[in-house]
Amino acid sequence: MTRRILVAALAILTLACSCKKNGEYTLDIYAVSDVHGRYFSESYTGGEDQTSLSNVSAYIKEMRKEHPDLILIDNGDNLQGDNAAYYYNYIETGVPHLFARITDYMKFDAVVVGNHDIEPGHPVYDRLKKEYKMPLLAANAVYEGSGKPYFKEYTVLKKGGLKVAVIGMVTPRISSWLPEEKYRGIEFLEAAGFTQDLVDRVRAKEKPDVVILSIHAGTGTGMPDDIENPSLWLAENLQGVDLVIAGHDHRPAVEEPANFHQQTMLMNSADRTRNVAHCEIVLSYQRGKLVDRFISCDLIPMEGKPRDADYDARFSSDFEKVKAFTNRKVGTLTADIDLNDVFDGPNPYVSLLHQVQLDVSGAQISFAAPLGRTGIIHSGDLLFNDLFAVYPFENSLYKIKLSGRQIKDYLELVYDNWVNGRGPTYNLDSAAGINYKVHRGAPKGQRVEIVSLEDGEPFDPDAEYTVALTSYRAMGGGSLLSDGAGVDTSDESAYVLDIYDDIRDLIFKQIEAKGTLTPEIRNNWCFVE
Repeated sequence: MTRRILVAALAILTLACSCKKNGEYTLDIYAVSDVHGRYFSESYTGGEDQTSLSNVSAYIKEMRKEHPDLILIDNGDNLQGDNAAYYYNYIETGVPHLFARITDYMKFDAVVVGNHDIEPGHPVYDRLKKEYKMPLLAANAVYEGSGKPYFKEYTVLKKGGLKVAVIGMVTPRISSWLPEEKYRGIEFLEAAGFTQDLVDRVRAKEKPDVVILSIHAGTGTGMPDDIENPSLWLAENLQGVDLVIAGHDHRPAVEEPANFHQQTMLMNSADRTRNVAHCEIVLSYQRGKLVDRFISCDLIPMEGKPRDADYDARFSSDFEKVKAFTNRKVGTLTADIDLNDVFDGPNPYVSLLHQVQLDVSGAQISFAAPLGRTGIIHSGDLLFNDLFAVYPFENSLYKIKLSGRQIKDYLELVYDNWVNGRGPTYNLDSAAGINYKVHRGAPKGQRVEIVSLEDGEPFDPDAEYTVALTSYRAMGGGSLLSDGAGVDTSDESAYVLDIYDDIRDLIFKQIEAKGTLTPEIRNNWCFVE
C-alpha cells in the first residue's frame, strides 16, 4: 500500500529541506541482505547454478542505465555461510577479501554489519573495515566504556539532487550468541531508546532530505521488548525516517507500518540473493519546501535473471581457488549419513557431533542439536565441502559445569519444545553421556527420565558434571541455559571451564587424523509414549 502525505503534517521533515529548486525528485534505493557468502552462481561440486551476486550485479547495471544515481546497500551477514566466505576469512588472508573487492566492483554505497559478520572475529572484520571502499556501518556497536562508535554510524550521500543519510545498525543480541573473544571491547546497544536520538542528531547536523535506517535485524513483533528483531517497532515509531531496511530473519517483506508521524516503509530482501529489495521515493518541492512525498517498495526475484559476464570473468580465479579448496578429500565415509531422520531419535549425524565434542573436551556429557533437517552425505570420498553440510556455522566448542538437576531441567525445556514443534532445529538438543527416556505424553517438566550415565554409573541430581556444547548455546542462544537450567548467562566466568576451536575444524581434524569415518548411532536415549 502507498499514500501521499502533505508536508504540513510533517514538520520534522521540512526542517531538512531549504533552498531546493521547484520540481520533483526521484530516488531509487536497492538493497540485499543475508547474502551469506553467495558470491558465485556455479556450484563447487558441479550441481545446478544458483542465484548469486552475479545476478544482482547484472540487474543493478541495468537499473543504473535508468537511474544512474541509485543507492545500493548491503544489509549484513555476508561473511558466513559458504565456502567462499570461509576461504577468504581464514585461508587466503594475504590479499584483499573477496567480498571487499565485489562490493567495490558493484559500487555499493554502504555495507551494514550483521551478527554473522562479527562471528569470524576481530581479525576478519577489522581487516575488512580497512579494505572496504565504502563505509561499514553499525551505529549501535560502540567501544565498551567510552560509548564511541566502533564502526561508522552513518554516511551521507548526494544522489539526484537529494541529500540522503544512511544509518546502519546491527541486532544487539550478538553478545548472547558469541563468545566474548569474538567481539572483545565492543558493546551492542538496544535499538529502543537509542535510535530516535541518533536520527534526531543526524537530521539536525546533516539536514538530509531522506533518512534510511538499514538495520540487520528481523521484522519482529512490533513490541519495544523485541530486542533481537526491532525493525517493525522502529518503522512504526521513529520520527524522521523514510525507509527501514530489515534483514537477519531471512523473511521477504514489503510493509507500510502504521506510523503516525509520517509514511515509513519497511522492506527485507530475504537471504542468499533470492531477491533484491527496491524502494522508490518521490519528493516534490515548491518555493524551496517539501510539499508532497510518495514512497513505494517492491521485491525483485533474482531467479531467472541473467548473470553478469564481466563479474564472472573478474572473479573466476577466486572461484577456482575456492573450488579446489572445497573439493579436496579429507577422508572416506563408509556409509551414508542421513539428515532426514534427525527428529525420530538418535541418528549417526548428531551422534558424530556428540562424539567430537566429548573427545575434544573430555567432558562427561554433551549437548548437540541438528543444524539441518534434510539431505544425505553419501558414502565414499568425504570432501571438505561435505563438512559444511555437517556443520554450516562457525561455532566454537565450550566446556561448562552444570549440576545434575540443571541438566535434567535443561532437557525438560528442550523436549517440551521438541514434542510441541516449537523453535528452530538448532535449538532441539539431545544429550550424550547419559542414558535417558523421553515420555512424549507426560506433563511438562516430567518427560525426561535419566536412567544413568552411559558407563552405567548412577546419575546424581546433586552432583556437578562437565558439559560440552557450542559457543552459541553457552552464551545463552535459544535461552535453554537460562530458561531451562537457570544459568545466569551474563556472567560466563561463573560456569565456563574451557573454550576450544571452531567445531567444524575439530570435525575436520578428527576425520583427517583417522582417515576413515564409520557413522555410528549412539543409542543412549529414546522416545516412549
